[in-house]
Amino acid sequence: MNRSRAALEPYPMTDSARAVFRRLSSVGPTTRPVLSQQLNLSRPTMSAAMAELASHGLVLSNGESRGHTGRSAALYSLAPEAGHVLVVELGASRVRVESHSLDFTLIASAEQRLSSYRRTVTPSMVTKAAQLIDEVVASTGFGHGPLRDVVIVTPTLPSELHAPGRRPEGVGQLAEAFELPPEVPYLVENNVNCAALAEHRAGAALGVENFLYLQVGVKIGAGIVIKGELHAGAHGAAGEVALLPFPWSPGTPPRRLALEHYLGSDELMKRCRSRWSDSSQPVPRTAAALYELAAGGHPLAGELVAEHAENVGMLAAAVISIVDPEVVVLGGGVGQNELMLREVRATAARLAWDTDIRTGALGNRASIVGAVHLAVARTLTRLA
Repeated sequence: MNRSRAALEPYPMTDSARAVFRRLSSVGPTTRPVLSQQLNLSRPTMSAAMAELASHGLVLSNGESRGHTGRSAALYSLAPEAGHVLVVELGASRVRVESHSLDFTLIASAEQRLSSYRRTVTPSMVTKAAQLIDEVVASTGFGHGPLRDVVIVTPTLPSELHAPGRRPEGVGQLAEAFELPPEVPYLVENNVNCAALAEHRAGAALGVENFLYLQVGVKIGAGIVIKGELHAGAHGAAGEVALLPFPWSPGTPPRRLALEHYLGSDELMKRCRSRWSDSSQPVPRTAAALYELAAGGHPLAGELVAEHAENVGMLAAAVISIVDPEVVVLGGGVGQNELMLREVRATAARLAWDTDIRTGALGNRASIVGAVHLAVARTLTRLA
């Protein structure tokens, strides 16, 4: 079969084969007895499903597993022919590219840290990403089946749901700039949405049906999960908390993105520099350095961090009052710092109501992990 067409065409599958294929994608190598129990399939049905998948070259036997009785059973996993996905992250501090098999196994990766924080996608970031894509594609080679899907993660609105004029300049041309194969589906997705998806599938909100992911770093944003699904909104802009009116008081009209400017790490460090009075300690140059000093007991650093945490708690109270989530997960370069948690919880409880607020579990990998889950889900929808 032509490899490019294989990326687009679904396989004819029975319901049982489809269920086995999806299960192997989510849990990795597994034995037939375990699959039969998990999917409530009889032995003959399981055998037929495996034979069906093997005929398409989608599964293979890979080693054995020994049970409590001492008997061994063959382990089955997705075959390389099942294919792989490519994810590209254009973040504030790094550009990263990874390829993964459909059972989420990392195949190849490449990363470039940026010399300074970027608030938007720049031409130099796109150029660097294109170079990293070439590296990862070369490292992936031809032994992992066809490329099935590409997800590009950026600080922008999704490509499938967006309002005209709201996407940063140049994002619409990313696929063309990367010279992606025209037959392979791709999606440009918001980085905060991807991080929320990751925390729901594999992180701090695993198993939580309704939660809010609140990112605080160079920029701010929120990802909303309702009944286990990302809530995009009418224009794909749900969770754009940076657009909340701020400041909002008599004689002080709100400015667009003023809240993001105030809560972003750049403004935090500007306040730090203006108030720093410790002649024995140089002014910290980054938010990470400031938080490290605060963790070490530096009084002024601790005061600045506590104030910032209270401000983030006010934002959390605002979104809690609208969404009423079971859980709020804090992420981002600043938000995920453990020093934030206590004050954010206290402020949110004082201004709204007591809500389970947690620190994200995936750190700076949240967005790209979410992109992998999204790419695999899109592939499974088409293939099975």
